[in-house]
Amino acid sequence: MEIKEALEDMVWQFGYRGTKSGRLMIWTGGLSALEDAFSALGWADPHYVDDDGMKCDVEGCNEWRSPQIRWDGVYVLICSKHFTDYCAKQPLPQLKQSAIDREASRDPITRILPDRD
Repeated sequence: MEIKEALEDMVWQFGYRGTKSGRLMIWTGGLSALEDAFSALGWADPHYVDDDGMKCDVEGCNEWRSPQIRWDGVYVLICSKHFTDYCAKQPLPQLKQSAIDREASRDPITRILPDRD
């Protein structure tokens, strides 16, 4: 593993996450070690992340997704707000087409997603 890749992994693990104007961002939170890492990577603070695959699966939601849960029989990657809805036993909201397509690609028996190429 390259040093740059290791540094990026650490920033992704320990950086603070948020959204601004519907865009995902990661920032240092004023921590000097993260500030140094951002500087070494040549990243602005905050660093904007234009990757819709990192967003909540719920239609119209632009927040960071969290780990996968099973809601009303469907595996979803949702944000903390929608996780609160899940815990309150709310019905599954409308999902983004990308989430619907991902779930349709699961093996019908094992429920495992196909390998990504």
